[in-house]
Amino acid sequence: MPELPEVETSRMDLQGFFTGAAVRDCRVLDPRIRVGHPSPPFFRRGQWVGTGIERHGKTLIMGFSQNQEEETEHSGKGEKGFFLLSRFGMSGSWRRVDARLNPPHTHLEIRFSDRTSRLVWVDPRRFGRIEFATVPFSSNLLSRVGPDALSVSASVFEEILRSTSRSLRSALMDQGLLAGIGNIYMAEILFDAGLSPFREGRDLLFREVRVLHASMHSVLRAAIAEGGSTIHSFAREDGRNGGYQKLHLVYGREGQPCPRCGLPVRKVTLEARSLYYCPSCQPPKRSTIRSSSRRDPLEN
Repeated sequence: MPELPEVETSRMDLQGFFTGAAVRDCRVLDPRIRVGHPSPPFFRRGQWVGTGIERHGKTLIMGFSQNQEEETEHSGKGEKGFFLLSRFGMSGSWRRVDARLNPPHTHLEIRFSDRTSRLVWVDPRRFGRIEFATVPFSSNLLSRVGPDALSVSASVFEEILRSTSRSLRSALMDQGLLAGIGNIYMAEILFDAGLSPFREGRDLLFREVRVLHASMHSVLRAAIAEGGSTIHSFAREDGRNGGYQKLHLVYGREGQPCPRCGLPVRKVTLEARSLYYCPSCQPPKRSTIRSSSRRDPLEN
């Protein structure tokens, strides 16, 4: 499933193309991918302009505003702007295409009057969701999620962990507590911090919380710099794969030597998900505190 780095990679790939583009129309080809009750806004050539793309956790947020030079009599209920939210699910992705035929499994398309390419939402497994909203954080997709994992402060992050008796594995992946982290980056972050995935969040010492916060930001930024991880189906808007899977230290490396101690990386299955960790470098009782082993490639 695409996680924060993959969604952020998509945002950066599409930002320049989408911002300022005049929208010709937006068609939902498969209504089963939609959530929420509001209908898509009425589209007329040149009426709407793309204002930019934001991201929160695993959700992409495309902004649209009315073109002030156009008449507004067909603008619906007088909306001055709206947002198209997309949650990638297992296999969802945005693609920029030039061909007249849409790729297989296209469920939504946006055409532009001043661009030859179109944006299409492709989702073979249809676990992703899209939603039209006027207020993004009141939407179905975002109203119940926690702060973004890449922008959360160390103090807020500490409050989140102190509030739960759940394991670090579960807490980091709970989108209601913290938005953006899934199975892949949970494993990489905890290994980088030298913390066992089985320890309780409220059990961490102050210095362990700060190390974990630093590792979380470091790993996520490193993954973004590599275009995310392509494990099964994730691809960038031009079809390229991400590159961070080549740098994974524990995820997917069962039985291979730990890059720190040389002992085999262990894999266990919990709640139908594979968990990768090093039992030596990530002890269940007391963690091995160390500085982040990765240099932040986006750090100025």
